[in-house]
Amino acid sequence: MTHQQIKSNRTGPYTLIPDFEQQLFLYQKRISNILESFTDAFFEVDSDWTVTYWNKEAERLLLMPRTDIIGRNLWEVYADAIPLKFYTEYHTAMTQNVSVRFEEFFPARQIWFEVTAFPTGNGLSVYFKDITPSKNATTLLEQEKQKYIDLFNLSPVPQWVYDFKSLKFLDVNEAAINHYGYTRKEFLSMTIKDIRPAEDASVLDDTLCTNVIPDFFNKSSVRHKKKNGEIVFVCVEGNSVNFEGKDAGMVMVIDRTTELEAAKALQESLKRFETVSKATSDAIWDWNILTGEMIWNQGIKGIFGHKKTCCTEQWWQEHVHPEDLEKVLQKFDSLIKNQKTRLKMEYRFQCADGSYRFVLDRAFIIFNAAGMPIRIIGSMQDITDRMNYLEAIEIQNRRLREISWIQSHKVRSPLAKILGLVALINESKTDLQAINELIPMLQLSADELDLVVKEILQKTE
Repeated sequence: MTHQQIKSNRTGPYTLIPDFEQQLFLYQKRISNILESFTDAFFEVDSDWTVTYWNKEAERLLLMPRTDIIGRNLWEVYADAIPLKFYTEYHTAMTQNVSVRFEEFFPARQIWFEVTAFPTGNGLSVYFKDITPSKNATTLLEQEKQKYIDLFNLSPVPQWVYDFKSLKFLDVNEAAINHYGYTRKEFLSMTIKDIRPAEDASVLDDTLCTNVIPDFFNKSSVRHKKKNGEIVFVCVEGNSVNFEGKDAGMVMVIDRTTELEAAKALQESLKRFETVSKATSDAIWDWNILTGEMIWNQGIKGIFGHKKTCCTEQWWQEHVHPEDLEKVLQKFDSLIKNQKTRLKMEYRFQCADGSYRFVLDRAFIIFNAAGMPIRIIGSMQDITDRMNYLEAIEIQNRRLREISWIQSHKVRSPLAKILGLVALINESKTDLQAINELIPMLQLSADELDLVVKEILQKTE
């Protein structure tokens, strides 16, 4: 009896024999349903790389309908994948009869795929899925991580990471190596105690106990020792990090040695400035042209009554007499333009009560290497009394000149008349009538001379 006869005999003794074609069809349908339900894309090829199956997810991810690819050679359809891992890994699985798993970027779709392929009978089954979002996230994370690494390694500021427990250096950047003189290998064999002066050991212990608090930003000013033994004053700023699974501190070090030495020198300079200021009654000023700040000694208060000793160039200009300001500024500009270092000028300066005093200002201009003025130091002397004295002398001289003019012009006229009349009287001694006529004229000239004398007396008062 043939298979067809067995299949069509529904009442005979062979009705319990399974319908193998029907079962195969149902089995294949179940497999297809399973493959179609996969969230991963899936396809199969035979040993000749002819595509025998292509599920819906494969259609979606690769934008390739199954009707356009089933029955075709995989590498003819995707020739652009031959240079990529897809080609080499699939061939490895096929020829060596092993499973492969890999990740690869497919430029045609701009998608990262995670692929699993394994041999099945005389072909290859391939599962793949889109991992672009996670790949991009990982790439972004790596990029951000690299940024932080670059910020650490390329920073011009010395930085390092040390273990909170052992205090050993875990990593150092190039700036720390260059600044302290130790090699990277030397640093990584040391602890943070090794860069402290021996006499500061207790200070370090106190700092670690009080100033270094995990998970908080910490800052302290300490002393460090370089490899050559030089002691430097530094500001240490740090925070907690997890470094290779260890609780650690990441530290940034700012060397303040030069700054502190400059501050010390400035304090000493200010002390000398104050000492000089006490030795003179002049108002001494120091003008930083770069910042516009002017510092005065106590003379600004003693002479002019101003209380503040720190002001600006603008404040100084506002207190120069308006009639003198343009002349003073022109003097400054001329000296600076001609690279002259010494300045001497007289002008009026306003007091706190609004009055003005005459001053003699002597100053020294400091230029930098480029020939630009950066600082002017001056001494302002009150010459009001001298100017008043000179003005009084000038007034007196003016009066004397007026008196001299009066004497040479007004006095001579009535005096000449009197002398002439007296001479006529002497000639007319016997002529009483003539004398009587001359006497009124003589009296008139005498009165005129008297008025002139009174005017001279008024000029001399």
